[in-house]
Order: sequence, then C-alpha cells, then structure tokens
Amino acid sequence: MSQTIKRFWKEVHVVPSAVPPGHEIRLDGRSFRLPGGNPLIVASRALADRIAEEWRSIVPGAAFRTSDLPLTQMAGTQIERIAPDRQQIIGGLMAYGESDLLCYRATGSLGREQDALFDPALDLFEARYGVRPPITRSLLPSHAGIEVQGAYAAALDGLDDAALTCAAVCAPATGSLILAIGLAEGWIDVISACAMASVEERHQMAQWGEDDALLQEMGRNADDISAALDFVTLSHEKASNEA
Repeated sequence: MSQTIKRFWKEVHVVPSAVPPGHEIRLDGRSFRLPGGNPLIVASRALADRIAEEWRSIVPGAAFRTSDLPLTQMAGTQIERIAPDRQQIIGGLMAYGESDLLCYRATGSLGREQDALFDPALDLFEARYGVRPPITRSLLPSHAGIEVQGAYAAALDGLDDAALTCAAVCAPATGSLILAIGLAEGWIDVISACAMASVEERHQMAQWGEDDALLQEMGRNADDISAALDFVTLSHEKASNEA
C-alpha cells in the first residue's frame, strides 16, 4: 500500500556494503530501513544509483507517495519478500497461469485481434519450453494441464530474485503469467506486452469512445511494466560493469 510522507532528508549517498555485499542507499549518512527493518542494499551499483536518483528527485519538504519510488519499492520487495520465501511468491504467481490473458479469448473481431497479438507470444513460449498452453473461447474455466503447469513452475524457479521481482510486478499488470515470464526473461518487450495487456480495452474504446478511467489504468499498468523492466535490467548490469 502506498503511503504519503514528506521529504525529511537533505542528501542521498550510495556507499559500499560488506554484509550483505553490494551498495547501500543512505539518507543524510544514515541507513534507510525498509518496513521489515532491513537496510536498503542492492547488488548492482547501477540500480543503487538509480534508486538514489529517485530519492533526490523529491522536492525538499514536499509530500510524496511511496509509489513515486518504484525502484525502491521493488528493491524492498526483493529483499523482504522474494529472497526470504521464493516458493510462496512462485505459488502466488502460478495462479495467473490458470486464468492467463493469452489463453482466454473472445469471438468475432476482438477474438481476431487477440489471435494476431497473442499467438506469436505463445509460439515463443512453446519454442522455449516445449509445451503450448491451451486457449479457450468459452466462459468456463480452462485448466492448463500438468505439463504446462510444470513449464510455468520451471520458468519461475529459473529466474533469479531480481527477475522474479519483475515477474511479480508484471503478472498483475498484464493479467498474464506468460507475459510476466517473457518480460523477465527478455523475449517479450514492453511495447508488445502493453499492446497485448490492453487489447480488450482499446477494442472497447474504438467502439464506444475513449474512457478516462480505462486510459488511466492502462497508463498505470504500462508504467509498472516499464519500471519492472528497468529494475531487472539495472540489477543485471552488475555482471558486465562490476565483475
């Protein structure tokens, strides 16, 4: 839940950390503590610098919401939720596979739009994991099956903590576990994911006119997806820049 607070610090610094190894973000020389009491320490210097920029961008004395610090929030999620209990997070994400956006389709013109957008993503998933999630045009629930569920679980288990954090943001933002996995693994791009996630809303507005509430929701989801991709990309820059 996002909270409203006021800027209380003057300076933000990134300093080396020995335990755990990485880079710590400090406010006025003091450790910043996450809700669970852990210091804000990330492995990648690139990510630490961008998190520090988030804090510096807040106007002195201004009120802001914690949602204005998306990279900070994701780092906190990785530190306090993903790393301590990966299996619980994976179990929660698996539920998105049972109602995956890409597998539930309409008939008529919307269904044709969905087919054109969704089938290439399923092709990529099948090429990577050897199974193809079934699709349905019925309102009744469709079960993925043991092999597909196994592929979902293997994909999520293969993600490192940063990529799993990305997937945990992207699954609810897109309504699709397949897209979340593709974004975290790098075989789905932001533009394609946003187009797939919003196809029904855009189809509806093409028929009935623009809807401000839908546009705002689409914008928020796109921002969440973009921030999640920034987070995982910056997290993985350590391998090339700090090895």
